[in-house]
Amino acid sequence: MIIRLLFAAVVLYGLYRFVKLVQSKPAKERRAYYMTLVIGLGAAALVLLSLTGRVPWIAGVIGGALPFVRQLAMKYAYQRLEAGKQQHKSDGPQSTASAMTMNKAQALSTLGLEEGASKEDVISAHRKLMQKFHPDRGGNDFLASQINHAKDVLLDERNV
Repeated sequence: MIIRLLFAAVVLYGLYRFVKLVQSKPAKERRAYYMTLVIGLGAAALVLLSLTGRVPWIAGVIGGALPFVRQLAMKYAYQRLEAGKQQHKSDGPQSTASAMTMNKAQALSTLGLEEGASKEDVISAHRKLMQKFHPDRGGNDFLASQINHAKDVLLDERNV
């Protein structure tokens, strides 16, 4: 009985020190610390229940792995977000520069048309490609803008 009380006192003191540590951090970082605390406590509880036989051993293993899985998942997600930001920054000036200099041959190639295509062919090819590559349907902004610009180049040329 005394050992359990001492163990509970140590755990409560550890929680107290952790909360004091979190309070000294900037407000933006506190949520991550609290999330780590909640997941860690849940994992520890599952492991403890597993060791005492109240929960199957697999639950203890899964619970013990939760903090590590969360850490790896967050690291992977942050890497993907940073890579996306870097790609978006590097695509910006190039995409506008290449869109500004698209000629008729490039526009025909983008839409998959051949020389002498009619206005209806251009509109039909544009519609089919936009159905495939529209950002709302899983495509990306760069391809959609290239397809739109190719249509504009070809239709503007017919009006001149």
